[in-house]
Amino acid sequence: MRLIHDLAVRRMLYRRPIPTMPDILVIDIPPRYAAPSLPLGRYYPIIIETRFELDEIETFLAAERDFPVVPDLFDRRPSALNGGDIVFCRYAAPAPGWPLLLLCHWPANFTVMVPPTSDSFARGCYTTEMFESIDALDQTEDRLLATLGRHHPVIIKPIGTAHPAGHA
Repeated sequence: MRLIHDLAVRRMLYRRPIPTMPDILVIDIPPRYAAPSLPLGRYYPIIIETRFELDEIETFLAAERDFPVVPDLFDRRPSALNGGDIVFCRYAAPAPGWPLLLLCHWPANFTVMVPPTSDSFARGCYTTEMFESIDALDQTEDRLLATLGRHHPVIIKPIGTAHPAGHA
């Protein structure tokens, strides 16, 4: 079996809104594999920092295997995109029926506060949230900003959205 014919049949690439942010491949997990621990109960985001990684994940998903596996090959790979600022970056839904995405990049002085054995940060510095509406994204972003207090993140909000969010 191949993941592209089973677990990852439906997937969408969210292109980086600016060159210094990653692309994100989002897999719409089929109901038989979906779980409440996934964003919106069914999506699996994969943070892709380079064109080589995009090729690598596509090869991984197309590989013949005996059983389905979690496509987590980048989850613990250190990020190559480093910076000293907290960054909140919104990703528009690339097609109708796909969710909005909020990617947060956390600098090392924040990530060191979390035990290294935790799965809190993808690639050691990212968190992701997905939303069915812009209002839900705005509310979450406002809560994060209130929690940060005097720490002001860089907020990247692409102009307009190509498609409304919603379930595929």
